[in-house]
Amino acid sequence: MTPKFSLKNLHKSFGHKHVLQGINLEIFTGESMVIIGGSGTGKSVLLKCLLGLIPADSGSLKMDGQEILKESMAQNEARLQDIGVLFQGSALFDSLSVWENVAFRLIYAQQMSRKQAKLIALQKLAAVGLSESVANLSPAEISGGMQRRVALARAIATQPHVLFFDEPTAGLDPIFSSVINDLIRGCVKELGATALTITHDMKSARAVGDRIAMLYDGKIIWCGPANEIDTCDNPYVQQFIHGSATGPIHLETELQHVA
Repeated sequence: MTPKFSLKNLHKSFGHKHVLQGINLEIFTGESMVIIGGSGTGKSVLLKCLLGLIPADSGSLKMDGQEILKESMAQNEARLQDIGVLFQGSALFDSLSVWENVAFRLIYAQQMSRKQAKLIALQKLAAVGLSESVANLSPAEISGGMQRRVALARAIATQPHVLFFDEPTAGLDPIFSSVINDLIRGCVKELGATALTITHDMKSARAVGDRIAMLYDGKIIWCGPANEIDTCDNPYVQQFIHGSATGPIHLETELQHVA
């Protein structure tokens, strides 16, 4: 079976900083993959490479068996039509109402009428548990947890077959985090979509992932079923999932003296 995404020996550097140092990973159609790792390990860089927002330096990156590493801007735009993204921090447009945020791609990419787009937006808001009463509010008038629901509604508005979630529970309290995890799992299942979530929230990773991969030092150091991560024998994974200060992962905790 051809993977939905296939990454082989993928590298990306910024100057002398080597962020991705030979990523190897396969994500299969219809599965929910979660990539975990600490801050600054390259999770967001990897996601941006998959989206074509930044070019990888070398290696192979395929979607549905087609190499996308050297795709043109037009090819990238066409590919993105079938991908929905929940951005870190929601990334809603302050100048647009809630429903206009949800309908943004429908109106501006698909040239749908505002009337039809609003109907779909209201349906997607209902799917994430938001009533019509919030549709005409601005993002600033709703809570952070509600903003994240709006962002999820926007991600699924075009019925995409691929969904990317960038730190979906960051900054949310445990209750709202659980709500978002349940909504993500439900939306992925309903759409039959292939999903990729990047997070350092282990509760979220276990809740939404079929498989979990850990990114450390620019490489995938472990990948397996979500229900096996607690018993795996990788010391890096064990230190990370238990949040232990001691172990093979060394943190830069010393303060730098300013001259």
